[in-house]
Amino acid sequence: MDVMDMKVQNLIEQFEGFKLLAGDGGLGRRVSTVTVMDAPDIYDWMKGGEFLITTAYIMKDNPLELKDLIIRLNKNGASALGIKIGRFIEKLPDVVKDTADRLNFPIIHIPINYAFSDVIHPALSRIVNAQAKKLMMSERIHKSFTQLVIEGRGTDHIVETLYGILNRNVAFKDLVFNKIYVVSKSNKFKGDIQNLSLNSILDKYFSYPVQIGSSIYGYIIVDENKDTNTLEDLDEITIEHASTVLKLNIQKEISNHQIEQKYRDEFIQDLLLNNIRTIEEVNNRAALYGWKMDKGLVCLIVDIDDYKVRFLSLEKSKGLEEERDTVFRQITAKMKKSFYNCYYTTYSDSIVYLIEPDVSPMKDFFNKLKMVSEEIRKEIRKTSQFTATIGIGSYKESVINIYTSFIEAQKAVRIGRTIYGGNNTHVYDDLGVYRMLFDISQGEEANCFCSQYLEKLIDYDIKNNCNYMGTLKHLVRNDWNLKKTAEDLFIHYNTMKYRFSKIIEIINLDLNNRENKFMIELCLKLMDISKQYSLYMKTNI
Repeated sequence: MDVMDMKVQNLIEQFEGFKLLAGDGGLGRRVSTVTVMDAPDIYDWMKGGEFLITTAYIMKDNPLELKDLIIRLNKNGASALGIKIGRFIEKLPDVVKDTADRLNFPIIHIPINYAFSDVIHPALSRIVNAQAKKLMMSERIHKSFTQLVIEGRGTDHIVETLYGILNRNVAFKDLVFNKIYVVSKSNKFKGDIQNLSLNSILDKYFSYPVQIGSSIYGYIIVDENKDTNTLEDLDEITIEHASTVLKLNIQKEISNHQIEQKYRDEFIQDLLLNNIRTIEEVNNRAALYGWKMDKGLVCLIVDIDDYKVRFLSLEKSKGLEEERDTVFRQITAKMKKSFYNCYYTTYSDSIVYLIEPDVSPMKDFFNKLKMVSEEIRKEIRKTSQFTATIGIGSYKESVINIYTSFIEAQKAVRIGRTIYGGNNTHVYDDLGVYRMLFDISQGEEANCFCSQYLEKLIDYDIKNNCNYMGTLKHLVRNDWNLKKTAEDLFIHYNTMKYRFSKIIEIINLDLNNRENKFMIELCLKLMDISKQYSLYMKTNI
């Protein structure tokens, strides 16, 4: 963009007889004001952009002091130094010239016949006029962007307007809705924006964050090398105006999306909770969103591990919801890219997808589900502080029956996490005997069975503030290996032997007997799988 900023080069061109003595690499420096040097420590009052003029009288006895002066002026943001050579200093020392050249700090010869007012008044007039014109153009640019919002134009129109004003290739990387908007005559720039990672783009090109508080909605990218930025002031003001209207537009889109998502969530959740009983109601409600749910579906749940536990600590919970939302957006983008039709709803710590098979036979489709699930879990672990457990239900030919696939996916998450730990993927149909154990664990008989073997030990722990249940659980995990369990618990082997004998004494059961060991293992499995009966609630293991 052609702008009217006063630069050092303009000063030299404006005044007859001005001559550059050193620092030609700084001719593009902007000049915001002109001031006279009246003290040797003038640099302490520099605010940036000053063209400092002087007779150098205070340095006439030691011109080499100019070296230290320009170093300090440059450090404090001054634009250039004008000296009346021949008045008090006959010649600029070579060491001063070399320093100015090294710093790209311009030193200008001012003819003796110029009074300071002859320089200050014309230069300031030009600067003020340029600033007034810049303000006027800034206002016009602001109005042009604001009008787009008033007219209800979208992000694509804002980026096109920015391109037209800057006359540079531009793009907007929307991090909220995971979209890219590019207006460019350069295939290379367009290719970079579409194919490079965000970090690579930010490292290569000039970027401006579209941000409110700590939330970054996206980045405006300009076809300008990050390290050799030549954007003018008005260019950057234009980008700021574009950022402002992009914020307004994105907030409007977020609001609209949230309202629409609310009704979509209600519909999907009604399906999951079996609150819709006729296919006609499904078809009518689905049509509101342009959906056609006339094929079979599979339910997949991505459940963040230990999400609610983190809220027990206020310090650890800061930013959790925002990070969770970012993770959910990333997952959804991946799912939509991987599957032709994919419907979803979110809960506090999980996101549920209803996926239409897009490959056959069904075995290949489930292999694809597992492959995508693995990629999702790796991405979550790589880009956030979370891990996730993924549960996959069975295929249901009718959308009316999808609630049973949802229940199966929930069970897969719960059972899989209990048996194998977090950060895994589990297909309900592959869980084998553990599915039966889950069903058994929900009944009162399971509670009675576990009480028969472990209630005495749990009561002993509570009464004596011990944790023999924890020791027993570690022991079973280690296949009843006392030595390995002692190592895991960081206790002496003899201590472990004592604890083992104490457990046998309390429960009054011979744990050297294989059948008795199996009963204890079964009890612990049942207690882990089901957390709703009274015996489990006595302990927090």
